[in-house]
Amino acid sequence: MTTVWRADDQPPAARMEYISHAVSNSLVPFELRPKDLTGFRCEIRTADIGALRFVDISAPDSEAVRGARLIRRSDPELCTVHVQLRGHPVVEQGDRQAVVHPGDLAFVDLSRPTRVAGSAHRQVSVMFPRALLPLSRGDTRDLVGVRLPGRRGCSALVAGLVRQMADNLDEYAGAARIGAAVLDLTTATLAAWTGRDALAPAQQRHVLLLRIEAFIEQHLGDPNLTPGMVAAAHHISPRYLYRLFEPRATSVAGLIRARRLERCRRDLIDPANAWVPASAIGSRWGFPDPARFSRVFRVEYGVPPGEYRRLSLPTD
Repeated sequence: MTTVWRADDQPPAARMEYISHAVSNSLVPFELRPKDLTGFRCEIRTADIGALRFVDISAPDSEAVRGARLIRRSDPELCTVHVQLRGHPVVEQGDRQAVVHPGDLAFVDLSRPTRVAGSAHRQVSVMFPRALLPLSRGDTRDLVGVRLPGRRGCSALVAGLVRQMADNLDEYAGAARIGAAVLDLTTATLAAWTGRDALAPAQQRHVLLLRIEAFIEQHLGDPNLTPGMVAAAHHISPRYLYRLFEPRATSVAGLIRARRLERCRRDLIDPANAWVPASAIGSRWGFPDPARFSRVFRVEYGVPPGEYRRLSLPTD
């Protein structure tokens, strides 16, 4: 279940107290210092996904400070990874500060004084207990107050997954398995930035599979997405890729096909796509040949795409 707090839902005089309460309940207590108190607007959306809490914040030009006094009052030993979606705020912790850009990540230890300030911005904080992070306090000290560019490697995968999940929080809320997968991928990303191998071999294989699944999800619309392309993107041989999938019921090619078909199915029954030809939806998700799309869709769902849409969409 997604919880939403909107400052606009309150009278202007009550907005600051309302949003401060929302921040305390969804994250931890912060002192909020908006630049314009009279026109203060903010929206917070949260959902618990396994052990993770996703907190999607659209904030005005403001400053949020968590000092020693607030930490003494409430220190549940949590940390977050911020994924910046819009704006360029400064994240300050320890003796360092970093300007984060859209797509970047920033690690924040909520047991340490923290400051986030900047013009209007949107970020998603993925919050989890510090005990779930297999890094030492010394390692995390190397991560705070540092911009983690989100356009390469594991960081790009984390940023892409979090962005996708933030746009569909209701769909993922309560999905413990997905939360565990995001946590594993986030852990691997942070470990890589510290230069340490914090994961056992079995965990490394698991995280590699998560990266592969995330890569597939992000490239479903590319008709050239094949097992060979997946293997090359992860610097492994196709043979090793097939071995990774051997314990699973579905091969890598089967996963690509199944995820494409599911995306097509969802688009076909979306009223917003009612006037988009079924063949165009197939092409959107990696089936450029209408005949082949119709054939594989029928095998999976029992009827051709057009018939499936007709049976699923409400009629006047």
